[in-house]
Amino acid sequence: MTFLLLLLLGCSLLASARGTCNVCNAVNSLTCYSQNQTQACDANSLPTGAPYSCPSGYVCVSGDSGVICVPEESAASSQADCQQCNKCDTSNTFACTGTGSFALCLGTDTAQDSVGTCADGYVCNVNATQICGLPTDGIMPTCSYADDADSSSSSSVATTTPPTSSPAAYCAAVKSAGRYPVGNDAYTTCRQYILCSLVSGSWKGQTYTCPGSLYFSSTASLCVAAMPSTCSTSVSSTTSTTAAPTTSNPAAYCAAMKSEGYYPVGTDPSTTCRQYINCFLLSGTWRGQMYTCPGSLYYNSASRICASGLPATCSATVSSLTLNGVVLE
Repeated sequence: MTFLLLLLLGCSLLASARGTCNVCNAVNSLTCYSQNQTQACDANSLPTGAPYSCPSGYVCVSGDSGVICVPEESAASSQADCQQCNKCDTSNTFACTGTGSFALCLGTDTAQDSVGTCADGYVCNVNATQICGLPTDGIMPTCSYADDADSSSSSSVATTTPPTSSPAAYCAAVKSAGRYPVGNDAYTTCRQYILCSLVSGSWKGQTYTCPGSLYFSSTASLCVAAMPSTCSTSVSSTTSTTAAPTTSNPAAYCAAMKSEGYYPVGTDPSTTCRQYINCFLLSGTWRGQMYTCPGSLYYNSASRICASGLPATCSATVSSLTLNGVVLE
């Protein structure tokens, strides 16, 4: 109670706000943990311990007077911290969607149907030049850890979950250890499963095939002799003539995008970062053509042109990236 009263005493002294989460304020060694929670900082200016809630109707603001709780209806509340999650950065390149995840903006002010994950130990910061950075280097996550807790509490897989063709990205989106089915083709994918595990704070995934003629049962979470009811014997005849939506199949990639324009190919600085795909609709069918930027230029997904600067998505701090369910290579 005393802690909260000290926070409220500074309301009239507020001068400015940072508008970010998890950044320790030197005035009173506190940080905003979420839009209505505070957290103490350690001697290294890193958030630590359990968060404290502001009184009902108050929001957390960090400014020249320290971290304080202000009435939600006050003018200062418009500067409340932890409001930048899911908002595109100033260059409209990306938006942080979680403490360790992000989405592409593609030159717009809206996060697109995209799932990106930071490398192990890195966090997403909307002001970071490489999207993800290390807390030990002073880069703190833009989104609240409270947001991560809310999203991970759901047992269902989000609609933006990457395809099973990318086990690591799939597990990073599912955020739950266990075995998951790969597909419903009785002759191929019904015999496979993805094993998701959390290793040193980073989600890992590996695809396995059941031995012999066994099938993977999502109900029993193991390989069984009887074909599960979710498996179909008619899938192969249709999938054999349908190209997989990968960047190596521009037409299928554009069919997944369902929008005309130029789109990025991948995250490898030496190869795919220099390429882009032009998607267009021809006689009612989506077509795609892959191009490579001239010389030593890279494709910039925000400006949608070839540029000399290495895009933020082509950084070692980025672990995986998908767009409309297509894994960027």
